[in-house]
This record gives sequence, structure tokens and C-alpha cells, in this order.
Amino acid sequence: MNIKKRLISFLSASVMMLIPFQGIYASAETPADAKDELTDGTFTYELIDGSYTIISCDTSAIVTDIPELRNGYAITAIADKAFVGCNFISEINIPKTVKTIGINAFAGCSNLKKVKLSEKMTSISEGAFMSCPALEEIEIPDSIKSIGNYAFYGCTSLKEITLPESLSDLGTMAFAECSSIEKIDVSECDGYVFENDILYDKDKKKILRASAKIAGEITIENTVESIEPGAFSMCGELERVYFPQSVTYIGEDAFGYCAKLKKADLSEGLNKIAPIAFKYCYALESADIPTTVTEIGEGAFYNCPNLTRVIIPEGVKSIGMGAFLSCTGLKQAVIPKSAEIIEDNAFGFKEDSETGEYARVEDFKLSVYSGTAGEKYAKSSKLNYTVADKSIKKTAFVIIACGLVIAAVVIALIIMSKGKKGASAEVRKSDKAAKEKAEEESYKKIIE
Repeated sequence: MNIKKRLISFLSASVMMLIPFQGIYASAETPADAKDELTDGTFTYELIDGSYTIISCDTSAIVTDIPELRNGYAITAIADKAFVGCNFISEINIPKTVKTIGINAFAGCSNLKKVKLSEKMTSISEGAFMSCPALEEIEIPDSIKSIGNYAFYGCTSLKEITLPESLSDLGTMAFAECSSIEKIDVSECDGYVFENDILYDKDKKKILRASAKIAGEITIENTVESIEPGAFSMCGELERVYFPQSVTYIGEDAFGYCAKLKKADLSEGLNKIAPIAFKYCYALESADIPTTVTEIGEGAFYNCPNLTRVIIPEGVKSIGMGAFLSCTGLKQAVIPKSAEIIEDNAFGFKEDSETGEYARVEDFKLSVYSGTAGEKYAKSSKLNYTVADKSIKKTAFVIIACGLVIAAVVIALIIMSKGKKGASAEVRKSDKAAKEKAEEESYKKIIE
């Protein structure tokens, strides 16, 4: 399976693993008598415990209102995937009798623009409105306590959302890859903070979602411990990010499709870069991995064609499949002795966008240590490589890496002491230039 399919599969796995077959409601508690299933030409219903569940909708239907009653029975639920393929529906009103809507209930409804939810609902299920690209407006009632994983993933026309007062659980990637989202109103919701175009949990330890209009350079606050999956995905004007030492985790697709992101200043303290964290960051130029990182996930830097410099320090143990796949500007890399797992196509390969076939990147070369996983990977992948001298090269790497750490810490302290708004443009520019010069000189020494 090619990396693109693997990444798509990875993204949707948490939803698809939960999606049962269409007949989920034909369970042991469902009457077997055929008369308990009803159709009116638009909807198909199933009678369960004295009320109707809509199990499917005619894909050619043009409807706005879901009925409250059928044959004297209340309609209280909408089944998993019930409206999948209903691409002629532009607006839907869910009546107050409905208490639940299933997983992926309206996923992929390409023309759905407006939704009004029932006031009896307490949750929005996983992937309920996933990949509804025309969705612009949804009224979330105060009764909603949880929004599931991927609930609004890929709703690229959604500009504003209001989180209700009762909300206490916002699922993973609930608003990931919403490329138009600008405002998240939390004025009535105590569980979350929206500040400087960024949505946090109430303690500001997690960044959950950023406004798509966020632009230029940003400095992550030093209270933040994790950048949650999809947090900055499709923030197309973001150019540079400064990370504090408090950040230990960068989640899946956290910066996916940040097309103008040139630099991510990662700090010591970071432990893991999750799969596809920086996928399709076309402008990204360098990736200097902190010495505290132990794992680089599958496709972490997939298709970053302008990436020309990567520093992977001692301490990294695992480099996932396709971690640097289709980074065609990257011509050399050093794999440390500590790397125990290096999966297929991690370095030195590019993927054909049409066929999905792999080919080696021209003039790519690895520097590895003798008898290590790095050497094994280079041989099995038939890549050009050199074996680093164990004593001299390792010592040089450690000294240079330590120098980079010290420089990064000093500059991070300067930035934090000045504050995001306190430091003058001249000071920040000077600090940045000094750090980049030091990094460039050190990188040249490492790869020589």
C-alpha cells in the first residue's frame, strides 16, 4: 500500500473502526417482523423499543425537515451513515424528538450548507458531518455535552462555530482541516479559551484548533504541553512557529497543509512527532529535531519538497514509514546510532502522484554508523551511503548538538522573557538571524 493510502487510512481509522455495517440496528433487540420496517419513499425507518430510527435516506431526495412522527411513533434516532450519499440536501432541520444521530450520519453530504440540531441531543457523534465541504452554518444547542472525533473534519466552508455552555468534551480532530474557520465563540463555555486566534483547553495546556486566518510568525505560550491533532491544519498563511520547552507532543496532522510554513523552531522537551504532523508543508526548509525526541511518526514530513536540511540527533529510536517521503530537496541525512527502527521509504524516496509508485531521489546520500539500523536501511533500500567514523564523528555530533541545544535554550529564554508582544522586531530579527547562522554552520560540520 502506498504512503498516501496509508495516511488516509490512518486519519480515518479512529472513525472507521467504530462504524458498523448499515444494519447495526437489526440487532437482538430489534423485532424481526418485516412490518417493523417502514418506508415513505424518502426515508426508511425501523421500529426499535417503541420509536422509529431513520436507517437510510433516498440519495436522490431533496428534503429540509425530518419528521417528528410516523404512524403515531416518535422518530428518536438517525442511524450510522443514514444520509451518506444524499448530495441534493442543502439544509436539514432535526426535530426535538431526535435524541441521537449516528456515526458518519451525514458524512460527505457535498451540498449540505445549514444544519439545525435537536435540543434533545447531548452529543454529536464521531464523523457526523465529516467532509461536508459546503457546510457554512450549524446551530449547536446548549444540551450538547460532547462533540466526537472528526465530527466536522474537512468542513472547508465552515467559518464560525459557537461552543455551547454545557460542552465538556471536544473530540480529536473535531475541526481539523477546516480551512475557512476563523472564529470559535466560547463566550458561554467555561471549558475552553479562545485567545489570539487559538482555541485552548481551559488550562491552556493543549492547543485544540487555530483560526485559519492566523498568519506570519507565532510563539506558542509556555503553558502549552501538546499541540493536538489537526490543531493548525490548513492554516495557509502561517510562516513560522516558535515552540517552548513545555511542548512534549505534536499530534497527527497538527500542521498539515500549512503551505507557507518555512520554519518550525522545535524545542528541547519534545518527545514525539506524530504521523503526518507536517504533511504537505510545501515551504518548510529545515527540520532540526530536538535531542529529547525518541519517535518520528509515519509520514511526519511527507511531501515537504523544499526541505533541504534535517538534523536527527542521538536519542531518536524510531523513524516511521515514509517519514521524509517525497522530500525531494533533501539530498543528505545522518542517521544516529540510537535509531533502532527505520521503516520503509523513510528517507531517499519520492512518490509518483499519479501511480503511487516509489523512486529514489536523485543524488541522495545517507551517513550511517556501521552495524546499525541505519546501515541496514541504506543497504536494503539500495541507497548511496557512507559509514561515519565511530569515534570522531560521534564526538563531533554530540558537541555540535549540545551547542545547538544551548543556543536554542538561550534564545528561547530571550523570547519568553520579552513575551510575544514585548520583544521588538529588531531584537527578534537579530536573535533569529544569529540562531540560523549558528545552526547552518553546525549543520555543515555534522554532514561533512
